[in-house]
Amino acid sequence: MPEEQVFDLIKDNKELSSLPQVLAEVIRITADENASAKDLANVIMKDPALTARMLRIVNSPFYGPAREISTVNQAVITLGIRAVKALALSTGLYKMYEGSTLVVDRMRFWRHSLETAIACREIAKLCAYRPEEEAFVAGLMHDLGVLTLEANYPDQFKRVWKLVESGENLVKLEEATWGTNHARVGKFLLDQWKLPKFIGEAIAAHHGQFTEDSLPTDRLGRIVSLGNMLSKFRTCQVPPLEKADLEKIDILAESLEIGPTVLAELQERILGLLIKESEFLEMDIGSITDLLESANSLLYKQYILVESVLRENRQMQAQIARDQMKKAALDSLKTITATLSHYINNASATILGRAQLVELAIAKKTIIDGENMAGNSMEIIIKSVETISLVLEELKKMSSFDTTQYHDETSILDIEDRLKAQIAEIEEERKAASEILR
Repeated sequence: MPEEQVFDLIKDNKELSSLPQVLAEVIRITADENASAKDLANVIMKDPALTARMLRIVNSPFYGPAREISTVNQAVITLGIRAVKALALSTGLYKMYEGSTLVVDRMRFWRHSLETAIACREIAKLCAYRPEEEAFVAGLMHDLGVLTLEANYPDQFKRVWKLVESGENLVKLEEATWGTNHARVGKFLLDQWKLPKFIGEAIAAHHGQFTEDSLPTDRLGRIVSLGNMLSKFRTCQVPPLEKADLEKIDILAESLEIGPTVLAELQERILGLLIKESEFLEMDIGSITDLLESANSLLYKQYILVESVLRENRQMQAQIARDQMKKAALDSLKTITATLSHYINNASATILGRAQLVELAIAKKTIIDGENMAGNSMEIIIKSVETISLVLEELKKMSSFDTTQYHDETSILDIEDRLKAQIAEIEEERKAASEILR
């Protein structure tokens, strides 16, 4: 299915392609540099439910105001325009999708979305990205494309989600089914809502296969991708992070100048922040018991994964130890061969020298050998010594082989053929030399 066909269907779905009027006006006002706190307060007050929630939030222990705040205008001044925008979108979107098709577990969806938003905001603080509320909004909205596909393609989505829950890759299934994925669908949706384009672009990139050489140039895209990967509570069942995922986290964190220790401390803080912020935003992400059970389940999966990695590490170490022993044995063989070759060579050279002298004396009649017994014996001795010398030369070559060559069966079998050929060649030379002497 062409991606454009999916986008056309979403565009025709007015319930999704158009934000509620108040939220649309909040976005418009907060994008206007000339807008005031009063302008934003006037928009929020058009929605009684949003007004009541905003006042509850600003007076909650999370913010701990010095005095009670009784008006939306005071709330906007206290929190700041961008923070109010983040809160308005958080609560407004939560309500907006509350009653839609429920293939995706909404509690788990918002738990993951809010955890990602919090992670993105905290990452933004660590790498001095401003305004940090933008990172929160991008993190909160990063998976809205999932709910959009669910609403527009309920039957197909149900089949896809069933496969996802069994452990298959969501993005690959989306690409195969619709020719696009929820990250790009989310960007298209935000474009329809007239949100800043850089937020949509950051969301579109959050499933990118980043490497050190292919990182997005904008920091917000990296922040959203990292925040999503740091989220422990997922919307669907997914296997534990693999080596490639962990490498991607390291690459993203390093690109944002966040060290391993600081990153670990951030991960420790996220769960506590998630529980607190879900309470004052009045978002149902499950009870503390639910969260702890999920956290324990995740911890157990991580334990199993670590145990598996340790087992593989032990097996690898054992293999390395065996390989090292083989190498040590080969090195010892090389040393022994070289030493033996040295002594046998010396002895062979001495025997050969003496035999050649005797042979020469017989040829010159200095030694009388009537029945040629000594001559025959000298030939045998010399031939044998020369054979020994050839074997020693091959041993020397073998002792210089690397491990791979040493275990090359073809190379070893060639040795015998080479020796036979060289011995035959020497024998021919000796016959020719004997004829000349006679």
